[in-house]
Amino acid sequence: MTATDPVPVPSMSRVLSDSGIRWGWLLALGILITVLGILGLGMTYWLTIVAVFWFGALVIVAGAAQLIDAFHHKEWRSLALHAIIGLVYVLAGLVMVAMPVFSAFWLTIFLAASLLVAGIFRSVIAFQVREAGPLWITILISGLISVVLGFMIFGTLSHPSAEALTTPAGQAEWIRGWGWIIGLFVAIELIMEGVSLILLSLAAKPAKPETPAGAIAAH
Repeated sequence: MTATDPVPVPSMSRVLSDSGIRWGWLLALGILITVLGILGLGMTYWLTIVAVFWFGALVIVAGAAQLIDAFHHKEWRSLALHAIIGLVYVLAGLVMVAMPVFSAFWLTIFLAASLLVAGIFRSVIAFQVREAGPLWITILISGLISVVLGFMIFGTLSHPSAEALTTPAGQAEWIRGWGWIIGLFVAIELIMEGVSLILLSLAAKPAKPETPAGAIAAH
């Protein structure tokens, strides 16, 4: 090889296969997560409650860890604030675990507001980068989709009346209007993660070695 010869660049498949990825296991995991996401599309209400419950449990663990950590910084000036933040985490997690339905309602409001704010900011950024070429149109469309999703979620939400919450039928009717939203997002996220793992595993699958033409002729 001379100095002018191009340096061979390994293929993406070669790079991934040499990285230690076992594509078969990764493919199986991707298929499993995708199937779970598809199943989740049919049980979005339960998925919402389960997601909020487990999120609350994780917040409790995080808050407890922060409270325990506070005892290791006795001379820190911000020790009290550090402990208060941990306590707030624990209390918020307990509320989510004890009242997952009401917690899901407020988390859904937060989700809608986040989509609206992110969509508006993304749309403003799109107009600021118009000199970058057609890319700004993609950013603008992405921002508008987030804004539309935010308004759609807000449109499905309704504050319950005192009468509606007095009976199980009234509670079920109230939840039926919006309880699917968080579960739908979780199911879609599972499907996207599963598909990504499937594509990554297929890219990491070692290519079959090519048989030299001379060997074929010899046979």
